[in-house]
Amino acid sequence: MLAALIIGFCFGFFGSIPVAGPIAALVLKRGLDGRFRSAAAIGVGAAFAEAGYAFLAFWGFATYLTRYPIIEPLSRTFAGAILIGLGVTFARYKSAKLGSAAPGADSPGKSLLLGFTITALNPTFLATWTAATTTLYSSDLITLEPNDAIVFSLGALLGIIAWFALFTGLLKRYAGRFDQAKLARVVRGIGVLILLLGVWFALKAFLYFTGRA
Repeated sequence: MLAALIIGFCFGFFGSIPVAGPIAALVLKRGLDGRFRSAAAIGVGAAFAEAGYAFLAFWGFATYLTRYPIIEPLSRTFAGAILIGLGVTFARYKSAKLGSAAPGADSPGKSLLLGFTITALNPTFLATWTAATTTLYSSDLITLEPNDAIVFSLGALLGIIAWFALFTGLLKRYAGRFDQAKLARVVRGIGVLILLLGVWFALKAFLYFTGRA
């Protein structure tokens, strides 16, 4: 069980480092705006949703989802709408002064729910964790049992939270030293990528529902 916990933690921590995803972009944007509690809460919400995907993939539940093919296009529809909205917001981003957000504008509960929802509606996480667990099983480096799924997903949860806590902490400590103009361009660039990803999700869903997939 300890091995499953450690491996899950490493997968969660290092798998969350790329900053091109919608959750990382949200955390980055709110951190640069001085909304650090909101940024941290978004990361925690995303961690719980992604840990759920890690559990399903490790336990092998992904095979059962194939019995209900409507789930994937529906999730892509919702994910596409959310990502397009986020992409447009980020693409229009302008740097803000630290602490400029209105008091109470980002409650931890709403931010946590936002992070959870965006991640839960993104079906690519199931594919990512399925690939990761398949690789782990086939490596023969360690023997893991299906009963370790809960411990593995707990490790993933802690790893993801640890990364976003570190990321938020770095933003809080060093945000004032960053070139705000350059960072604004980075956020806008990420916004364009997220917008394209949202369009891709929406297109896949459209092709499915029109019988062209």
